[in-house]
This record gives sequence, structure tokens and C-alpha cells, in this order.
Amino acid sequence: MEKKILYIDMDGVIANFEKAIKILDPTLEVGDGNDYEVRSKKVHDICLNNCDIFHNLEPIEGAIEAVNELFDYYDVLFLSTPMWVLPESYIGKRIWLGNHFGDKAIDRLILTKRKDLNHGDYLIDDTLRNGVLDFKGHHIHFGTEEFPNWEKVLQYLKLLLVVDKSKDTNELIYKKH
Repeated sequence: MEKKILYIDMDGVIANFEKAIKILDPTLEVGDGNDYEVRSKKVHDICLNNCDIFHNLEPIEGAIEAVNELFDYYDVLFLSTPMWVLPESYIGKRIWLGNHFGDKAIDRLILTKRKDLNHGDYLIDDTLRNGVLDFKGHHIHFGTEEFPNWEKVLQYLKLLLVVDKSKDTNELIYKKH
């Protein structure tokens, strides 16, 4: 059976961008909130003043172990949106993946503002922006009640493998008759 394509967002899913921002500006509220545009401007300024912020983000709890396990079952690709005005964000994301996944991450990083233009089966993302709502596969909305952490996401993705395998078996039985 061919592996299904699994896209994984970086910031807020495997790399703790919010924690780094909160350390640099403890007064800034976490999350989108009601003043998204105002908060985005502040985050933008923080990043411009801390150009290497993307290089050394802490991993989200359980992310590294879960993703390493998912490499065995899925064709894992990292799908992330860098900051156009901060070229270091492109480099930082690449460095971060290399530091945490080594050779497994080689040639597996896709940087885009339009995630919906990528063909795949699943996308793990913590937002609904950058084309996520129009992604043709299944969006696993990380950080929500249904998928609050990597334990739940991993459990769900492993369950999908069992379901897919049983579908393949049923199709083979059906084709034989």
C-alpha cells in the first residue's frame, strides 16, 4: 500500500512560536484574539527585531516523538508559511527541521502562503489561514478540542491507517468475487 501524504505545519504545531513571542513580549496575548491585526503587527515587529527567532524555537510537547513515528506510516512533508519580510524565517525553518529531524527532513520542507495548492491526504495545522480552509484533503485542526495535543493527533492518524487498511482488504475481497 502506498503511503498517504501528510503535511505538517510548523509554527504552533511542532515548533512553539507562541512561547518564544511571549518570552520576548510578556504583555502580548497568545492566540488570534479580537485584535488579530494589531497583534500581528506586534508579532511582526518582534520578529524583525529578533531575526533568528525561527532557528531555536522549542518543540511543542510530544511533537518530535510523534512525527518521528509518523514517518514510518506516512509520506511526511512540512508545509509552512514564512515571513516574506524576514528572509531569515526561510532559513530558520530549514535549520529547525534539520536540528530536530536530521536526515529524515531532507527535501521535505515546502514554504508557501497557499497551502491549498498542495495535493495531499492530510494537513495538520493550527490555523484556518493561508489556504487551509480550501485544502482538498482532510484538515486536522491542531490545538482544538478534538485535537488538543500530539497524543490525540497520533492516535487519530494511527486509527486512519487501520481504517484505510480494512478498506483495501475489502476492495481486494470484492474484486476477487
